[in-house]
Amino acid sequence: MRHLFIINKHSGKGGAYENIVDQLERLNDKDIIIKYTEYQSHAAEIARSYVKESEDFFRIYACGGDGTVNEVINGVYDLDNCAVASVPIGSGNDFLRSFDIDKENFLDVEKLMNGKIISVDLLKCESGVSCNSITVGYDCAVAKNADKFKKRRHISAPLAYRMSIFYCLIKERKYGFSIIADGEELKRKSTYLLSVCAKGKYYGGGIKCAPKADNSDGWIDFMAIDTVGVLKFVSLLPTFVKGGHIDNPKFDFVFHKKVKRVSYISEKPFEIGIDGEIFTVNKAEIELLPNAQKIILPI
Repeated sequence: MRHLFIINKHSGKGGAYENIVDQLERLNDKDIIIKYTEYQSHAAEIARSYVKESEDFFRIYACGGDGTVNEVINGVYDLDNCAVASVPIGSGNDFLRSFDIDKENFLDVEKLMNGKIISVDLLKCESGVSCNSITVGYDCAVAKNADKFKKRRHISAPLAYRMSIFYCLIKERKYGFSIIADGEELKRKSTYLLSVCAKGKYYGGGIKCAPKADNSDGWIDFMAIDTVGVLKFVSLLPTFVKGGHIDNPKFDFVFHKKVKRVSYISEKPFEIGIDGEIFTVNKAEIELLPNAQKIILPI
């Protein structure tokens, strides 16, 4: 068994990776390989290059944020001889929040190297696969602007995301795409605020957008929110952050359902967010890949 640590030195506020490297140096294990990412999608390339041509089983440790985990999984999800762990040194780390395990355990190298392996579902669309959530609409605008806020000193990821929510309130609330869920068109209002296909419960640095999601139940947790006025949207926010918006009679503009497939169609190009990474597309067809990825949980 080989242990491949793929480290994004620029995750979070920087410097967090040094603790991981210190732990690895103390172990001095010949089966440990350490590689650093140098550009976007490099983590996927590194993971695939080691695993694809090898007969060994690789335990791969994605050291970074949700984006680094996403890259690694996109590189190896179709290969059987590996499992992926998230080492949360990034700014968001929402993927891990659904597992009810203390974050510090994921930062303990030995606990991860001896951790148990389970299988989780993935979401797949034309732009790649997701282990946590695929978003369309307002959330994509918020994610893009949150990245700008995070670059400022003394602004944490959750604070940056909340700042971006209010920053985008005025211009980014109306999206005219059509939604088809399990072959049936969703006929709500003429425009939507946002839509989410989730396997994890959280996004945006701890916002509980999909409280009923389960990463191994074989379903897409699908949600769509109609375009609403600013005041109504503001009234939703505190409840939305805590996950109380689903099946809530106060919020009849929120639609929720467990489905297997979702399609988004628009006459104009639109943005789609895959675990926080933004892509511009003309159409997005999202399908479920059950038990598609082995992951490692610390013990």
